Amino acid sequence: MRLSNQGEIELLKKITLQDAEAFAQLYNLYVKKIYAYTLGILKSPALAEDVTQDTFVKLWEHASSIQTDRPFQPFLFTIARNLSLNIIKRASRETWISDEIFGQAVHQSENGLQYTERKQTSEFMGLAVDQLPPKRKAIYDLCRNYGYSYKQVAKKLGIKDSTVNSQMVKAIKTIKEYMIRNGALLLFLFSRF
Repeated sequence: MRLSNQGEIELLKKITLQDAEAFAQLYNLYVKKIYAYTLGILKSPALAEDVTQDTFVKLWEHASSIQTDRPFQPFLFTIARNLSLNIIKRASRETWISDEIFGQAVHQSENGLQYTERKQTSEFMGLAVDQLPPKRKAIYDLCRNYGYSYKQVAKKLGIKDSTVNSQMVKAIKTIKEYMIRNGALLLFLFSRF
């Protein structure tokens, strides 16, 4: 069913006066177009059907404010578009919130265990590093704890790059042996995964 421009204006005037029969005619005229439009936006037949119904409910609720001197179709499609975009915004916000809540719960439960493991590992590492000779400990600290490169440490301490390298190899070996002796190597390895 297609109405002339004048016929549509007359129909809209009746709708502004809450004429249910005129509204039913308008509904039948546009329902498939609105559904196709919202389906294109939402990609969900169920959501498109809901938004289509909501579009016409909103139109009926605000029928008295319809302007019959302006094109009606763009007005109706704007209502449908806005309702569709509201659905998308709400869905993305709800998804973000549920992801955030779920992520925080998992993160917190893992954090308690990970924190304990890291604390124990850190304590063992600290004890192992304390076993190093003073010069080797200084080199190890500069490389591992302060992030200096071997070249930077060599320059800072006035020694050769190869000396820094050999001292780091020895430091790591000593730390590893200490952790094996004290049963902490497994804890260290598992805390890395």
